[in-house]
Amino acid sequence: MSALRRAILHFQITPVNYLKFKSAIRAVSIFCLLCNSEARAQATHSKYSQSNMVEIFYSQNHLETFWQRKTTPFSEFRECFLLALDSCINDGLDKNKYNYFEIKDAIESKDSIETRRQDELFTDALIRFTKDLYAGSDISKYISNDEVSAKYIKDDINYLLEQLLKVNTVTDLNAMIVGMEPKQQAYAILKEENKKQLAGNNKMRIAQLQASLNLYRWMHHFRFNRAIIINIPAAELGYYEKGQQELQMKVVVGKPTTRSPRFATWCNEVILYPYWNVPPSIATKELLPMIKKSPARLKSMNLEVIGRNGDVVDALSIDWSKLNRNNFPYRFRQCTGCDNSLGVIKFNLTDPFNVYLHDTNYKLAFLSASRFLSHGCIRVEKPIELGNHILDNQLDSSFLKACYKQQKPIVLSVPNRVPVFVVYMVADVKNDSVIFHKDTYHLF
Repeated sequence: MSALRRAILHFQITPVNYLKFKSAIRAVSIFCLLCNSEARAQATHSKYSQSNMVEIFYSQNHLETFWQRKTTPFSEFRECFLLALDSCINDGLDKNKYNYFEIKDAIESKDSIETRRQDELFTDALIRFTKDLYAGSDISKYISNDEVSAKYIKDDINYLLEQLLKVNTVTDLNAMIVGMEPKQQAYAILKEENKKQLAGNNKMRIAQLQASLNLYRWMHHFRFNRAIIINIPAAELGYYEKGQQELQMKVVVGKPTTRSPRFATWCNEVILYPYWNVPPSIATKELLPMIKKSPARLKSMNLEVIGRNGDVVDALSIDWSKLNRNNFPYRFRQCTGCDNSLGVIKFNLTDPFNVYLHDTNYKLAFLSASRFLSHGCIRVEKPIELGNHILDNQLDSSFLKACYKQQKPIVLSVPNRVPVFVVYMVADVKNDSVIFHKDTYHLF
């Protein structure tokens, strides 16, 4: 006996109500089918890492499917996408991150619910892929703190969706994917080197190139009018305007034991004739033991003792024998001038590490091939030139080179703060060739 017949007998349904009952049963069946479909969708929802973008896309696309079109066969769109995924390893990406095998094994479905699920899954994979191709993948692996990206998330989303909505043909899809990559020659050179290393299966070089390719795409996709990029392994700084390098210089970065952090931040101030407020760790671990032995060293090092209220304390009034690392209610401040450790220019950054860029009173360090000498802050070789680029030639070089003693610090706000990227790119491009810097921090 059928389930429907048993239900009729059990509930004593009359012939008059039979049609209504049958319609209700059909409605319940459809509901169950939808529930099963929803369960399948939830099972793959973990793959929908860009689910909000997928929803926005279909909303802007008038809820129409993307991969199932009357004008272009499903298989042609899929094959175009698969070709891009097959070669994405050259860009430092992993095709398995984008539902590769599910897309490869997919069969065009005639079931409307399954068609929709499949379409959304494919679109999610395409959005994730183009996002990584445009702005770099897994940037948090390569950066400790990022103050820049969050401000531009909406712009990135709008750009990606705008490009996706323009796609009507396979040619459009291919052009959109190709258009996501940087056009700079340096990127193409890195990519070609990655292909060579992949062929040779050099895993360390591949990892280094993967990091550089993703970092390059990330930094350059913002298209900032001005930007500062510091590459730690190279110990070099580049200043860029509209994507073109306008200034290059050597820098001194952190020692392997006191590394410069990797981060993205903003330069918001330039300070002329800055004080050097000695960090507590340097004050108590390095300076205090020396000064306890010979307080006269304070004068020779041009250091002042600052109390908790911010006033200068007479060093002769202090019982230095009672002070130690755990009992030091003061701080040291180095007076301004050319013998100051920060030189005559300091570039304040908004990062949380208290790391900044600065001039130095020890210029000989820039003659060294290995410039990993600081406690984490970054000394720049050409501070006046960099300052003039940032401040649109507002600096008086003669005033800075005069080395005035006891000159009060002058704080200059940067009208349009400049993004600063401090990155770790062992694989780099110089003179149209790839070079591999020494992995001084042993990150690979």
